[in-house]
Amino acid sequence: MSATSSSPTERSVLCRHFGACGGCSLQDRPYAEQLTHKKGKVQAALSGIGDLPPLSILGSPQAFNYRNKMEFSFGDVYPPSPTRWLKLGMKPKGRWYEILDLEECRLPSPEAAQLLAAVRLWAEREKITPYNSHKKEGILRHLVLREAKNRAERMVVLVTTTGDIPRQSFIEAVLSVYPATTILLGCNAKLSDTAVSDELEILTGPGYIAETLRFHGGSVDYRISPHSFFQTNSLGTQVLYGLLRDWTREAKARTVLDLYCGGGGIALSLAGAVEKVVGVESNKSAVQDAAANAELNGLKNCDFYGGTVEFLLPALLDMKPEVAIVDPPRAGLHASAVKALLDSTPPVLFYVSCNPEALARDLKVLSERYRVERLVAVDLFPHTEHVETVAWLSSK
Repeated sequence: MSATSSSPTERSVLCRHFGACGGCSLQDRPYAEQLTHKKGKVQAALSGIGDLPPLSILGSPQAFNYRNKMEFSFGDVYPPSPTRWLKLGMKPKGRWYEILDLEECRLPSPEAAQLLAAVRLWAEREKITPYNSHKKEGILRHLVLREAKNRAERMVVLVTTTGDIPRQSFIEAVLSVYPATTILLGCNAKLSDTAVSDELEILTGPGYIAETLRFHGGSVDYRISPHSFFQTNSLGTQVLYGLLRDWTREAKARTVLDLYCGGGGIALSLAGAVEKVVGVESNKSAVQDAAANAELNGLKNCDFYGGTVEFLLPALLDMKPEVAIVDPPRAGLHASAVKALLDSTPPVLFYVSCNPEALARDLKVLSERYRVERLVAVDLFPHTEHVETVAWLSSK
């Protein structure tokens, strides 16, 4: 697997919002240069650790239109005018109280920009007010898109404070420009400005979408509901999970622990390569998603447990897994989890990290019992500063 080239990123083809929008801070650099920059960031974070293998980096198969989830926000125009009083777009970096009215976005599918324009016109025509976080009044809060990349399925969720909108005209506005296979209406009356809905009403379709991730020697189907966790770059995730699947086969693992498993993405991708995989996740709805997706794929060798890793890990390590995979939150491994791993020392540990600094800290502690055999960075977020890093650790 190797990085694939992207479309040119010279200034003449940059998104018109580049610089004002905080979402794509590296878009003015050619993609190959972005990969070099990210590789350098990881190397710098790990520079204090001795005896490390060379670091390689794998690029995203698609550098534009790669995101399968976007959350756009509504806002009001001040001062308002008879013809323009509503915005729909992104919140500029560091300015949560403002909305950048987007005319285009290179991260989701190209049709997303048309959808933003159509929903904006619909709201103005129907005279539906945007939510004002200062005044704590208004109706429209967020527009959420979820898009399969290997299947022709797309979801639109309109999040409001009351749910009181003309439903049929909204459906017509969406379908006039965007091939949504399901449309939902969500209600969030809380003061917290999030795109998570307390109540959901299905307006069209089944209320979820399905995505398929393909790997060498297999594939996995995932059912994605409005609040399901799923890596935001489907094609890049195939690269990441495919790498872990190849490593697991190479390690000749029979039993694998997937710690911080989320909705079971990694666990399900490995199920066809091992005898048993056990996932652990503290988010109860994510555990339910993981179990449902295992059933969807007819996988009988997957078990998922709800609870914190630091609490459950000592008992799970009694299973003597050949491989343990950790994909912790940005802060890194909990100290109790590190202690349990050092006490039991599974033969092989795969560490997946979205934070090179936290990875460096944990590798230093784990070096008491482990040595790092391989290091690979995987870019799931082109045009941003973020990058994933995967380390293969073997017990000494």
